[in-house]
Amino acid sequence: MKPVVVAITMGDLGGIGPEVTLKAVKEIFPSESVIPIIFGSAPVLFREELRSWSETLPIRFLFDLKQVKPGNVYFYNVADYTDLVIGKPDAKNGALAAAFIEAAVDASLEGLVDAIVTAPICKESFQLAGVPYTGHTSMLQDLTQSEAVSMAFYTEPLKTVLNSIHIPLKDVSASLTEQGLIKTIRHAHIFGKMTGAQFPKVAVAGLNPHAGENGMFGMEEISIISPAIKQCLAEGIHVAGPYSPDTIYMRAVQKEFDIVVSLYHDQGLIPLKLLAFDEAVNVTVGLPFIRTSPDHGTAFDIAYKQKASEKSMLEAVLMAVKFAHYVA
Repeated sequence: MKPVVVAITMGDLGGIGPEVTLKAVKEIFPSESVIPIIFGSAPVLFREELRSWSETLPIRFLFDLKQVKPGNVYFYNVADYTDLVIGKPDAKNGALAAAFIEAAVDASLEGLVDAIVTAPICKESFQLAGVPYTGHTSMLQDLTQSEAVSMAFYTEPLKTVLNSIHIPLKDVSASLTEQGLIKTIRHAHIFGKMTGAQFPKVAVAGLNPHAGENGMFGMEEISIISPAIKQCLAEGIHVAGPYSPDTIYMRAVQKEFDIVVSLYHDQGLIPLKLLAFDEAVNVTVGLPFIRTSPDHGTAFDIAYKQKASEKSMLEAVLMAVKFAHYVA
């Protein structure tokens, strides 16, 4: 089987991104099934706090992305940066994190890499740098001019796709539309197949307590959610709901469903992180390439202290390889 070329961005350099990236790559090396290319800033590799990993990896600096071979670890130096600000949001770190992503996306769109794994970024660093995005998902959608994308999450016990992402809770109801939810259900079906279900069983969570209780606690389930489900059923998608949000995740964990459509950010991520915080993987569905990331932030409080766990980053790389084989 052809090895998967994976671009791994270092994320916000002031956080744990560089550490978990190197630790994860060390876990998978040597490998004939994956060729990792780290997109970042070379001086960071030589910091004292990271040498125990960078110096034990046979890292080759890459100048031509077409010249990669199995059995190697490559580093693509996007920009040199020595005046590193650690442990807090910083404009330069934000600008560089965006540059790493842009370079990896360019490589993917040129067909030079098969998948992208992104280390955590800091939204405040983006803001300080004037980067006009609230996170990876909106940035990747814009860079690829993708019509519609969804944020999905994978863990062994629970898988979910979010219908809305980083918006205030007070705006969730107003943002809920039938066509938007149809898109999310379609993406949940695709994601279910990517994770190995031949005919994915998709469940849609309700927005209101008890899924509205027939309109007693809200009308969204009747006016928006049920019509969207009906349309997707007509398309041949195995989807059901809306179900009471306080029980649907338990039912999915018990294997009644393969995947849950969550209507807002915390509705889906609270149960998922409670079950498998260190192993959760973020997946963007709807892009022209595979993109995964660990499901945690920059952890500024432990940056460069050799305390960060690479489990989620490692899972993100392994999932990227698995999904790349699925779409190949």
